[in-house]
Amino acid sequence: MDTLALDYGNWDLDVDSRGNWRTVGSSTPKSDETGPGMRLAQDVATRCVSWRGEVYYDTTQGIRYETIMGEAPNMALLQSAYNTEALKVPECRTALVDFAFAGRDQRVLSGNLTVADFNGASGAVQLT
Repeated sequence: MDTLALDYGNWDLDVDSRGNWRTVGSSTPKSDETGPGMRLAQDVATRCVSWRGEVYYDTTQGIRYETIMGEAPNMALLQSAYNTEALKVPECRTALVDFAFAGRDQRVLSGNLTVADFNGASGAVQLT
């Protein structure tokens, strides 16, 4: 199974060297950036950056950001929300979320989301 590839710099659709939509997944040549693990990581990250109700065709997807925004985040609650949402993606067997908060002045949350499927393929996405 493949999915349309995203450019990780701007989180938008990407094209290959011939101008065709780039894909990631099991039918693309295997590498760390194109294999099934990266497809899974991309699908999980897309679901996690969605605000609950934002996805038109399935309003149950996404995180309830209104419950975690506006003050210093409760890291346990935030990591739990991301982990729970990640595990809702079909084929996602494990999800490990590791966040760090840069303090009240900067208000920057960053971290990594590492996922694995039932076949052992894994991928990671940096979240900022």
